[in-house]
Amino acid sequence: SDTVAIDRSTVSSAVEASGIGNGGNVEVNTRSLSLTNGTVLSSSTNGQGNAGGVRVDASDTVAIDRSTVSSAVEASGIGNGGNVDVNTRSLSLTNGAALSSSTSGQGNAGRIAVVSSQAVFLNNSSISTAVNSTATANQPATIEIATNQLALENHASITANTIGNGPAGNISLNADQVRIGSSSEISAATGGGAGGSIRVTANSFTASSGGKLVTTTSGSSDAGNISLLVRKDITLTGVGSGLFANTSPNSSGNGGSIFIDPLSVTIQDGAGIAVNSAGEGAGGDIKIIADTLTLNERAFISAETASNQGGNITLNVRDLLLMRHNSLISATAGTEGAGGDGGNITINARFIVGVPKENSDITANAFQGRGGNITITTNGIFGLAFRNQLTPLSDITASSQFGLDGTFTLNTPGIDPTSGLNELPEALVDAEGLVGRDACAVKQDKIAGGSSFIITGRGGLPPNPNEPLTPTAGMVEWASRDRGTPIPPVVVRDRPITNNSQTSTNIAIQQAQGWVMSADGTVILTAQAPTVTPQSPGLSHPGCHLPSGK
Repeated sequence: SDTVAIDRSTVSSAVEASGIGNGGNVEVNTRSLSLTNGTVLSSSTNGQGNAGGVRVDASDTVAIDRSTVSSAVEASGIGNGGNVDVNTRSLSLTNGAALSSSTSGQGNAGRIAVVSSQAVFLNNSSISTAVNSTATANQPATIEIATNQLALENHASITANTIGNGPAGNISLNADQVRIGSSSEISAATGGGAGGSIRVTANSFTASSGGKLVTTTSGSSDAGNISLLVRKDITLTGVGSGLFANTSPNSSGNGGSIFIDPLSVTIQDGAGIAVNSAGEGAGGDIKIIADTLTLNERAFISAETASNQGGNITLNVRDLLLMRHNSLISATAGTEGAGGDGGNITINARFIVGVPKENSDITANAFQGRGGNITITTNGIFGLAFRNQLTPLSDITASSQFGLDGTFTLNTPGIDPTSGLNELPEALVDAEGLVGRDACAVKQDKIAGGSSFIITGRGGLPPNPNEPLTPTAGMVEWASRDRGTPIPPVVVRDRPITNNSQTSTNIAIQQAQGWVMSADGTVILTAQAPTVTPQSPGLSHPGCHLPSGK
């Protein structure tokens, strides 16, 4: 049929209390299925035998409103529950609707599997597996959802819980976008057997307005782990929103661990990530791998314990870790009157930035135990400072109120100042070859042909890049005549040829070695350099001397 609509009705398959044998399956194959007003599709066993499965195949939509699709092992049943399978384009559960699989007897609960090509939407509804208090089970009942968009609103939930003698189921979600809002949650809790884990694979993940992922233990078993394999961004916003793998008060199990690896993580407005232990067990570990990590407006990353070893926090941030407005990263252990060592915090980030007066802290403190160790490797940390105790400023602390303080290690990768430099040739410049030996030789009617040689003194670049710059030495001007008096031009002319019968030998032509100035200001080149005393002997030019008194 194109459409199957069931209202206020029950379709079931059951093994009754006196029955021996397996129950049959409940199957629906249609284009669209609508279940309304308390309708039930179910399979169960209350006798000796396995319950049958429930299967829905709808090529277009499945809409379940105030109705239930379930598989159960009842309290007196001896056998396993059947699986619940839904295959469709779009699945919606509204107004208390439920997909469920449970066991209260001696047997395992069945699996729930949803494949929806477009969307799965839950509003004030649930998808759940449960091992109840009277049950004995040895296999977990899993929940598997594959879709394009998964959205939970208005106290909706996806849960895999156990309070009986058996492990909680695992939850596996595979979607392009996952949105959890309005106090909705995805959880795996245990009060008896091992806690279940939650694994989300998506392109983006958002939890807001109290939406959260939770694994917890209230007994002696450990809480399960949370893994978010998100390709792009994770956004946690609002009080009560976040990722939590905690233990309850009076429990003895350890907290679970949390691992996420997106490109970007934003935690804000009171949201957080925590592996806290409120009982006797140790806190779990948190590991985040991201390009950027932003904590803003009372956001927190916490691995705290009430009395045992604090959990460890590892943050590998390729670019920027930003902490604003009372944000917190904490691996604190113990309370007043209780022991426990603080956990370790390891941060690897290119830059860590906070604001000094905004009271954003990184702490690994303890009360009676030893403070934890904080190790930070970064190119630069700004706005936060290490202090022995917490202050109203932005602090980094690893202290213990009554025990030994922890340690803080800051590693700054060395930057080689010589990297990227070009190797210079080893051949030295011949300075004497560049400067003429006879600086006063006349060329083109000018001394030295109008060339000049200037000494600026010491200073400039250091001998190598690892040394500081050398301050420039003071410069002393060359001695020169008064600029207010015009300097007559140097006249070079041929000596007149005269017939002097008394001169028997020719006068040899020699290179000028000096010059003198006549009374009328004419400069006359001479064959011998006059002997004078320079005004500044240390800076006099060789071979060029100022005449005395000029």
